[in-house]
Amino acid sequence: MKKRVLISTVMAGLLLCTSAAYAKSDFNAQKNDTQRLQNVVQKEATQHRQSLQKAPQEISQALRQTVVALKALRKNDTKTAKEALNKATKLFDTALKNNPKLTLVPVADAIEVHDFTGDAKLVKHIIKSAQDLLDDYDTQAARAILMPLEDEMVMTTQYLPMGMYPLATKEALKELNKGKAKEAFSTLVTALNGIVIKATIIPLPLITAQSLVVEASKLDKKEKDKALKLLDLAQDELEKAVLLGYTKKHAPEYKMLQKEITKIQKEIKGKNIVAKLYEKIKKDFTSLLSKHEAESTEKKR
Repeated sequence: MKKRVLISTVMAGLLLCTSAAYAKSDFNAQKNDTQRLQNVVQKEATQHRQSLQKAPQEISQALRQTVVALKALRKNDTKTAKEALNKATKLFDTALKNNPKLTLVPVADAIEVHDFTGDAKLVKHIIKSAQDLLDDYDTQAARAILMPLEDEMVMTTQYLPMGMYPLATKEALKELNKGKAKEAFSTLVTALNGIVIKATIIPLPLITAQSLVVEASKLDKKEKDKALKLLDLAQDELEKAVLLGYTKKHAPEYKMLQKEITKIQKEIKGKNIVAKLYEKIKKDFTSLLSKHEAESTEKKR
């Protein structure tokens, strides 16, 4: 019923690992669902990475040197710590000389995917079961069955604050040169804790519904049944997004998307002149996802 995927891209490539899928009677449908999920996750992850400003090589190297210094200080190896901080300082100075306007520089990012593979009907059943348990004050059991109700990508990026971190590195080096190893260690730890973490939540039901509509729009006009089935699945994903709390049933954007899908379905069954309808609904999906991304993004220090 529940899959977890961890995609780590700490200055590296994307790795996608999936666990066993929720059992379905139709193997081909399950295979298509899995492939569709991987495609939308890959697409979102690629767009996310492309949107990030690439960190100058000097900054990545300098950050690693400060970590080397911290590890050395834990072992009371002040010589290695000084050497590492000297290197870090020179690297930071070079990066800032090349671009004095550097502020928040992305140095690491990760994408975690929580995939609930059940449909809207299953979500309703779980919620109803939890409500029954709560009525009997069986709170922990209700909590346990609600916990898997996540269907989202969480994209987390770590940013190095260039207005603070290089200064802390220099300060730690000064303290080391004065024989204040404990103070230097504390300064570096404080600087690391100052790294800015930005997390954005992307609801999988919404991007899956969008993918299904796009897939339907590419079908030949003769493939009406297949198109209608894809649009039915898109409606189910939208309903699941509501049930999981990623959008509201009475939200104008949600109501508009449901209305537009119904309109396309009617048009397919009739004259099947749907090109403009598809273009409109694609734009509305983009609008809803952009709104949700803006609302869900958090910054932590």
